[in-house]
Amino acid sequence: MHSTAATVPIELQSFCSGCSEVLPTLCDDAGRIEYVMKEMRGVLLNKSLFVELMNGIVQGTGYPDARRPTMFDNELLLYSDASGVFSLRLYLWGPGEYTYPHDHNSWGVLGTVTDGFEVINYRREDDGKREGYALLTEMERFTLRPGETTFTLPLDAGIHTTGNPGKVTAITLNLYGKSNQRGYLQNFDIKENRVQRVYPPRQKKIMLAANAMDHLKGASG
Repeated sequence: MHSTAATVPIELQSFCSGCSEVLPTLCDDAGRIEYVMKEMRGVLLNKSLFVELMNGIVQGTGYPDARRPTMFDNELLLYSDASGVFSLRLYLWGPGEYTYPHDHNSWGVLGTVTDGFEVINYRREDDGKREGYALLTEMERFTLRPGETTFTLPLDAGIHTTGNPGKVTAITLNLYGKSNQRGYLQNFDIKENRVQRVYPPRQKKIMLAANAMDHLKGASG
């Protein structure tokens, strides 16, 4: 999906146009992350922009499109670069809501509009060769103030938990780079030292349907 200029607020148009122009010219992820972190701050501090976005969701204006399928139920796609260089996503977090520890398929920059968003970063200690097993060690945890950003990296280098420890809904804005096309994320269970794959809803339905079809064909044969 490539969001058209007619649907995107001018502030996001400008930010995304800059990212589309500059990111392909940078030679590594570190440079891309540095650029996005610098440019995103002004967007995050634009309170009127996010009032407009929240109103669009509540009123059902079509942007952001709350009906569009996404990986997570608190996620809304704001912009997807036509060349696949990056996507920009909005996340809404209810009081006390956190993700499972998870990895990513790309580098990313996470920024908060509201105060107190928490990030917990982990290091994976095992070599990943034992199926279903993962041993994580917590490395750091911190909270972000409005306008502040942090980053994540692909695969084992970017395992983290994020969430809202506060008592009101939190808003974050995340920009993710080009995906490695692995096709799934991994969720980690720290207490049980387990890891499992998580597929996008559409892909999961197709996989389950294919498995069910094979079973039915085998049973009828």
